[in-house]
Amino acid sequence: MTASISLINSTNVRNTIATLAHRARFAVTSRLAPGKAVDLAVRLFATPPRFAHSAREREFLATGVPFEVQSTRGRIAAWRFGRLDRPAVVLVHGWGGRGAQLRAFASPLLEAGYQVVLFDHVGHGDSEPGASTLIHFVAGLDAVVREIESHRALAVGFVGHSLGAAAVASWLARTGHPGRAVLVAPPTSVERYSGFFARRLGIPERVRRAMQERFEASLGTRWSEFELPHAVDGVRADALVIHDAGDRDVTQASGLALARAWPGARFFGTHGLGHNRILRDPSVVNDAADFIAGRVTFAPPPARGAATFGAPAPIL
Repeated sequence: MTASISLINSTNVRNTIATLAHRARFAVTSRLAPGKAVDLAVRLFATPPRFAHSAREREFLATGVPFEVQSTRGRIAAWRFGRLDRPAVVLVHGWGGRGAQLRAFASPLLEAGYQVVLFDHVGHGDSEPGASTLIHFVAGLDAVVREIESHRALAVGFVGHSLGAAAVASWLARTGHPGRAVLVAPPTSVERYSGFFARRLGIPERVRRAMQERFEASLGTRWSEFELPHAVDGVRADALVIHDAGDRDVTQASGLALARAWPGARFFGTHGLGHNRILRDPSVVNDAADFIAGRVTFAPPPARGAATFGAPAPIL
């Protein structure tokens, strides 16, 4: 335990020092060399923290069948669990994560009769190094689903976490693909997040705006096309949003806004699980599997001002 706390503390110190260094650098370059400031902002915004798989993750991945997919944004490492002829549930990790972080969802989904597919986004885990954004995430999900359905299996379910949940929502809205999606701690706005990113690093608004325009020009897509929740007006898939009240990375208000805008969406609020531990909570994992299998119904999102914690009920 002491070693773990020391590692967390040392990581936090390094992150704080790096943030202060970036703030000082932007304070100078945004005045004297604004073009360089934009270059730096673009590089930092699209460079996810990259972590090696843990020993437990590697042990889990070894029980699956590895394969690769080529997306429009780069090579993707993926793994399949269960029989190839079964309908598939795709697990989609978030920014700085890895597919194996969602491994707790695999067992109940396999027991429910699905195959499970997970993958590392470009710039993450075992996939191709490089820049990564929400647009890269959507392209990666699209490539993986195409690969699944090329084997005559259907992708009928999705579990997405954080930016991975936003990618699932955006992809379902853009493609009209049916099915059931569990969205855990979903953010709803790339532009608002870029504002948080800019404030944290002391980036002036004119530089942030130029960074956004650079991304939109290079990727050929306007960020407004991915703004949630209004982008899900015509979505066909059913959705369950699960979000913790104490999430410090993505506030629960974000998940509530998405659930309220998504036609027929359901919402389940948790307490005390935060942004990442929620992926390992047995109740959350089982609720997700039950929703995808259609075994449990959940309440719609609460009205504004109402309590956000509810309990699922079995379908009778």
